[in-house]
Amino acid sequence: MGALIIAAGVTWYWQYVGGILERDFKNHIKAAAVESADDFNRLMLADLQTLRSVAFAAEDFYPWKDSEQFEHFLQVQTQHNAFKFLGVVTLDGRLFMSRQTTLAPAFTAGILTQTLEKGNYLSSGPIQDPLDKDKVLVEAVLLKRDDKPAGVLFAFLPLERFDPILSLAALGEKGFSLIVRRDGTVVLGKAVPQGSNIFSLLARARFTRGNTSVSFIQNVIKNGSEALVDYRLEGVHRFLHLIELNVNGWYMFSVLPTAFVEQQARRLAWTSLGLVAFILLVFFALICCLFRVRSTSNRRLFTTAFVDPLTGADNFNCMYEQFADRLAGLNGKAALVIFDIAKFKIINDLYGYERGNRVLQRVADVLRENMRQGESFCRSTADNFIMLLSYEGRRQFRARLILLASQIRRDCTVTGSCLMVDSAFGVYEITENIPFYIMLDRTHLALENAKKISGEKIQFYDEADLRRIVTEKQIENSMEEALERGDFSVYLQPKCDFKTGRMAGAEALVRWKKGDAGLVRPDDFIPIFEKNGFILRLDMFILEQVVSLLSRWKSCGLKPVPVAVNFSRLHLNDSRYIPQMTCLVDKYGVAHNLIEVELTENVILNNLECAQNVIRGLHRKGFSVAMDDFGSGYSSLNVLKNLQFDGIKLDKEFLGGFDENENAKKVIEGAVRMIKSLGVKVIAEGVETREQADFLRRTGCDVAQGYLFSKPVDVEAFEELLRKMDE
Repeated sequence: MGALIIAAGVTWYWQYVGGILERDFKNHIKAAAVESADDFNRLMLADLQTLRSVAFAAEDFYPWKDSEQFEHFLQVQTQHNAFKFLGVVTLDGRLFMSRQTTLAPAFTAGILTQTLEKGNYLSSGPIQDPLDKDKVLVEAVLLKRDDKPAGVLFAFLPLERFDPILSLAALGEKGFSLIVRRDGTVVLGKAVPQGSNIFSLLARARFTRGNTSVSFIQNVIKNGSEALVDYRLEGVHRFLHLIELNVNGWYMFSVLPTAFVEQQARRLAWTSLGLVAFILLVFFALICCLFRVRSTSNRRLFTTAFVDPLTGADNFNCMYEQFADRLAGLNGKAALVIFDIAKFKIINDLYGYERGNRVLQRVADVLRENMRQGESFCRSTADNFIMLLSYEGRRQFRARLILLASQIRRDCTVTGSCLMVDSAFGVYEITENIPFYIMLDRTHLALENAKKISGEKIQFYDEADLRRIVTEKQIENSMEEALERGDFSVYLQPKCDFKTGRMAGAEALVRWKKGDAGLVRPDDFIPIFEKNGFILRLDMFILEQVVSLLSRWKSCGLKPVPVAVNFSRLHLNDSRYIPQMTCLVDKYGVAHNLIEVELTENVILNNLECAQNVIRGLHRKGFSVAMDDFGSGYSSLNVLKNLQFDGIKLDKEFLGGFDENENAKKVIEGAVRMIKSLGVKVIAEGVETREQADFLRRTGCDVAQGYLFSKPVDVEAFEELLRKMDE
């Protein structure tokens, strides 16, 4: 009787575990199949986006008269992307290809017709590559010129790119996926031959559930739904998941065998019975050990929670939990200090983590030696230490920290090296009853400022630092609304031609009028916009204001002058920059030679390769390019050697104190001669006195800009200057 009960229990448990495993396995199959479908959709979308990007670049070659250059472009794009072949067929039947092969006219005509009709095209199934007879998919997008179709760019996609996606696995079982048309024809997949009909294969299967059949699957596809069914074919039990894809109305069929479920059910059933027996044996032993383990565990838990394992000092949790009591022990006369080791990562990189850890251990020993009654410290993270020290005055406290830094530098140097260990200290003098984390934030702020100074890196928290952060946050919070409201405006500073004395152009400068607060200085908001990326939108806003003005002047009969617009370094890495700029200028019908792009020297030096590409692209579009702040960096000559500018603007610091410095005059004269010898226009900015202007005229400068001629003025005042120039 007992044997029967055990047998019945094992059978029930077996079935119960099998049912749970089957549900879990189905969930894994569905998740794996959906992930495969998503991967396929993403891959096809990525190919389409890449093809569109290539098409966008190909439009620059229009009208494609130089077939050799254009086909070389297609060859390069084929090598740099995942395409096997690229081709272009134009509306008038011309054909350009990345490699020489023969394509049937009917084939290219069909691609052209269907792409013109749909906007993009993907073949309904694989075709044969004429060159090597491999199977490929064909994908195509439109080529446009002035928003009108000019031709079609098509690509061959190798089928092996889809092999990883069509390999399916879940819970240790290996399966496969197929890409199937709605009529059941297999498009992609290795387990079933391409061109086979999946419905014909499934007609031989026996479905586990009575209401499931081939017609059921066909209805699922007809309704664009998703389903998971199980069936037996050739003695093997399998799960089948089908889901619609985002391309061509195709479906993905994912198949996995179920042997894993049955095997695991048996294994779990017997393992569970063994575990029950084992648990009964060890239960009483565990109870005996419980009290002993508990006492040991409590000691280890305290060490883990409150002791730094590397240095043996308190950790951050201990400092946080006991901070209030320790501060009270110092009668509130204390300062919170954070310090870290300057460039500690270099120590780890050069000498290894083991020697870096020994440095941290010695730093902890030095801190222990310097702690007075009631003071404490902890290691927070990496090379970061926090100290709570008694405090009497800033002068005495600074002297103490200087001595502490000297001792750390002397006693904690990496053994066998000359690398000195330097520290930076951030200090918050505790004068308010505020939460610990707020004190810590203020101390961190002081530490960041300390790292920026030279000499003894000790910085006390200043309320001005907090006000600066608050001001930056207020600027960021209001910038979007300010742009929409039109608070940003353009001011124009005229440029004067030295030869004629007449106005030869202007530079566009941005001004922000912030309500009752008045004008916000550009130096206050431009660096913030550079950090958060808002400068990209602001630059394009200023450009649109400028081209709008140029268009209006032309329609009003005013003779427009070229206007220089400054652009941020962020544009150099933005592939949309030149097309976006060109589209904006063309929108207002403004001649490209009326826009001069100004890039600062530092921007160019930090992105020399990108700058080369951008300058070439701007020149191809007919824009002129000038280097701003020439001479403010350290590699100006290298820049002149490698980049082709239309104008060079001498940094205004060139003119600082040149009246009393003959060497400064010689430097300016030499710089102007050198630039002029390259055939580049020279602009001098910051011209404020007649003596400066006369000197620059004699040296051969072409254009001057500065307060001597005019300060930046609003649009109305500048238009008045244009009218006077026409008189």
